[in-house]
Amino acid sequence: MGELELEIKDFVRSQGVEVVGIAGPGRLDGPPSLDPTYTMAGARSIVSMAIPMDTDAIYAFLSKQSPSPHNVDQSHGNQRMHRVSKALEEFLVSRGLRARAVPPNNSYRRSPDIFATHPSFSHRFGAIASGIGAQGWSGNVMTREYGASVYLGTVVTDALLRNDPQLEARHFIRGHCAGCKICARTCVAGMFEEEGEEYVLLNGELHPRGKRRNIDLCNASCFGLHALSQDRTWTTWGPYWIREWEGLKPGAGRLQVRRELMQRGGSTGDSATRFELIRRTGKTLFPKELIDELPLPDELPDDQAECNRIMTEHAARVGVTGFHDPNVLTCGQCALVCGPTVAETTRRYEALADGGLVVRGERAGEMVRATNYEEAVAVRVARPRLQRIELLRDNLASMVLWHRNYFGVEPRSIAQNILYQRRLKRALREQGSQGGCHERA
Repeated sequence: MGELELEIKDFVRSQGVEVVGIAGPGRLDGPPSLDPTYTMAGARSIVSMAIPMDTDAIYAFLSKQSPSPHNVDQSHGNQRMHRVSKALEEFLVSRGLRARAVPPNNSYRRSPDIFATHPSFSHRFGAIASGIGAQGWSGNVMTREYGASVYLGTVVTDALLRNDPQLEARHFIRGHCAGCKICARTCVAGMFEEEGEEYVLLNGELHPRGKRRNIDLCNASCFGLHALSQDRTWTTWGPYWIREWEGLKPGAGRLQVRRELMQRGGSTGDSATRFELIRRTGKTLFPKELIDELPLPDELPDDQAECNRIMTEHAARVGVTGFHDPNVLTCGQCALVCGPTVAETTRRYEALADGGLVVRGERAGEMVRATNYEEAVAVRVARPRLQRIELLRDNLASMVLWHRNYFGVEPRSIAQNILYQRRLKRALREQGSQGGCHERA
């Protein structure tokens, strides 16, 4: 490793980030979202970083104790990673180099399909290329230190940096995941096939993950539009259910899923507001003093109403108002449940399943515990319906938000993806002809 690479790592660690890796020009061949020149023309190398999520906040979230500590940790974690990334950018510029920090989240390429959400640069693929992680069964990047429950960050630069050693493509799939796959059981929308793999082609090598039925199913639970487990014994923090999916594994047809998502999303009354807070927290670097005003997870009061008040006031300070509930994060469980060991992952899943069901109560921001499915249904039915004007306003706001930020045509990205898909298909054919295709789950 050269002197500059050592200086970079020492600087990142001086910022309190222990997991850091580097990938140079020979390591950034893959899907369009692994191309650093989209973020900065002339970029040739990346620095990838990871910090852990708050474990106590994860347990409070999974067990349905309170959603607030994890929501607060997401704000602090994303903002901390963004601030470290900007500091590293400035450090590299001070060395006479060009550099640019990639926002921690919600930095997407424009597409005719506004729900495609292709990253400007994929932190996950960057983490694999730089050697700090490898794909787990869920497709989330796992690190040896923290599992998949991490915040990732990337800085691209025109420096010619030397590569760090990579983890083997099946490092976690063959080890941790082979005796686990608990992540697939946490998806209330049933996104994963029961067996089989799919692959990402990075630098000419196939990297496996569990086969997905339809990525839109993930959006259903991540946006809180469906929260009920298939056996009806537990929920996520999502306040909504899709009636046609209750008690079964939903169909995965693209048009069918999109139609049901649009119908459910159009009936919430605050979907635009909820997503706008997620978008701003992930993409915008707020002034440090503003973030310092938000309590850390272990500093929050025990009273949930008071937590909601604190979070609502924080949202207003960053320019977002009009919530039914300021706890906008409702799922992400396939990453949250994945700890650094199978034993830890098992404990987290038990906390999730034993946490039972929560449903929206009568007061704004109130989620109440139900002892069984029938009681949960009764509470949901008793809630008053939203006024049509409120739904109309939210639908119009959502349309404007998604089209303003994500709609467009990018010929370069389209062309890159066509070429990538051809290379991927060729690699899969070659792997199949060699007898090494599709290890079964």
